[in-house]
Amino acid sequence: MEKLKKISQERNKRINKIELLKQDHSPQEAWERLEYYAEKGFSSIPEHDLNYFFKCFGIFYRPATPERFMIRVRIPGGRLSYKQALKIGQVAKQYGNDYIDLTTRMQIELRYIRIEDIPHILKELESVGITTFQTGVDNFRNIVQDPLDGVAFDNVIQTWEILLKMQEIFLKKEEWVCKLPRKFNISISGSFSNRCNVYGHDACFVLAEKDGIFGFNVFLGGKVGAIARPADVFLMGDEVPPFFESLGKVFKKYGFKDSRNKNRLKYLIDAVGVEELIKAVEIEGGRGFEKAGTTQTPVIGGDKTEKVQLKDGTFALHMVVPSGIFSGSAMIEAAEISKEYGSGELRLTVEQNLYIIGITEKNLQEALSQPVFKKYKNKDSIFFSDLIACAGTEHCPFGVISNKPDAIETARYLTEKFPDLDGKLRMYWSACQKGCGIHGLGDIGFVGVKFRKDGQPVLGVDMHIGGTITGESEEGKLLIKNLPLENIKYYVEELIDEYSRLKKKKETFEDFYRRVLKRLSKEAVRFLMVFNNLMKEKGLSYRVEINDLVLGRYSEEEEIFGYGFQLYRQITGKNPYTRPNILEIYDQPQPEKPSNFSDIPKSLENIIMKMISKDPKKRYKVFTEIDQDLKNL
Repeated sequence: MEKLKKISQERNKRINKIELLKQDHSPQEAWERLEYYAEKGFSSIPEHDLNYFFKCFGIFYRPATPERFMIRVRIPGGRLSYKQALKIGQVAKQYGNDYIDLTTRMQIELRYIRIEDIPHILKELESVGITTFQTGVDNFRNIVQDPLDGVAFDNVIQTWEILLKMQEIFLKKEEWVCKLPRKFNISISGSFSNRCNVYGHDACFVLAEKDGIFGFNVFLGGKVGAIARPADVFLMGDEVPPFFESLGKVFKKYGFKDSRNKNRLKYLIDAVGVEELIKAVEIEGGRGFEKAGTTQTPVIGGDKTEKVQLKDGTFALHMVVPSGIFSGSAMIEAAEISKEYGSGELRLTVEQNLYIIGITEKNLQEALSQPVFKKYKNKDSIFFSDLIACAGTEHCPFGVISNKPDAIETARYLTEKFPDLDGKLRMYWSACQKGCGIHGLGDIGFVGVKFRKDGQPVLGVDMHIGGTITGESEEGKLLIKNLPLENIKYYVEELIDEYSRLKKKKETFEDFYRRVLKRLSKEAVRFLMVFNNLMKEKGLSYRVEINDLVLGRYSEEEEIFGYGFQLYRQITGKNPYTRPNILEIYDQPQPEKPSNFSDIPKSLENIIMKMISKDPKKRYKVFTEIDQDLKNL
């Protein structure tokens, strides 16, 4: 505790401007004046309420849509009853241009809302048990759980009641509204399948087994771009809420208030360590905790995207909502299907899709024949089924690229190129570095950037690869910087070409990455995409691929040699050496030039000969050495 106190005091000698703002104003004042602002109009709202305190109640001003607001609706665990879904659809149609966004926290965002309508909208939502409280800024955000909690075969512990008890601790409680140093995300899963990105949150309660008893292991400090780390704590279900409350109190008391960019729970743990934090939680709660058991959630499965049979014999019917762009009309249709053919319940997912729960087998085809499934498919291509994209420039002041349209266009192009490809691919798009599209967890992640090319400003993305959500999750690695928007789909196409060619039956891209792509340097993967696209642009038929010549090599030099070996063989119809190993060519004759066999650009011939040169001093050592020569093509 002494270390925690000392570091907290040091870090909080200077506090950021938001903490100063909290000293001068309060969210309660903003809430009490909401009716007044609605009556007097947009111009009556002071800046501190407009740009900060309104967000405590899920009310976000978006300058991209002048004098119009986004309202973020808290949907605990992604569960919506028929009445709730119907009400949300009606509100969106009446007040929000019939527009809805489904979010990666299983929530709903309504847009194009006037200040004059907000008090009435909030009352309408509250009438069916829905609130917008604490869905923004420095609060405990919506708690996510397995969307098939309580109904899936692989759900061991139903977490819904635990979730509600956690929520009851802070929701609409003045001592918690806007009292944290920074936002705080929570997940809980009692299932063998990771259907809610369970490791990517500040506090994660994950199914575990210890001495034959099922409970939860605790993981702490996750955020976009950082995976939660084990806290070495095992909890029974009834221990989760008190542990969570004590953790929240410790964070509220000792969390950093200096730099807004370094105030999440992760940074407190970085500074003091997990053990020190857990000691503080034990002291705050007045009790100790058992050491961790064996985590169970890493078992893969249960994430089917067409229909999932449930414990009671009915089905969860999936609906794919590309990039989460939905409508009030579609929500009403989905609600009516749930009432007519199912159990009257919808479940939102962290992939911005939804399930209609409790459809009997005899009602499946009738449900699927409803008009809404013509626009939002029950089974889409792998490029749409797990597609995530945050708001982008149309709705978010921080967005660098339009994002959702970019994500949809890329997915549509890939669907046309690979219409029958099976498996699972998670493409996650963030419109800016804030990372609301959780790009760090995607199989392929994109984050919007602006850069200069030939002296001109260009919009594009930084492309990441290898994010995982199963097992001990990992953040994706930066693969390509400053990729122009118009080129994205072509570069991804090269990667999918290799996935399609080399994958096992129904193998996910995540597993393919572990089995194949991890055996290459990321520079070798990047070269494949860049080189093959360049050949297409130049109208040349040469290309490199992933095979035993490049897999599992010890250095970039050997990978370059392997690619060069392939190209030489393509062009000449013969191998440059009898042995494809740079350590075993010293006694081999120098290969003939490819131009002796084919009409090949001289600059390309020079590159290939440098890739496979017998003389180590003349050979490329790293891929960056090839970049300039490629530009000269």
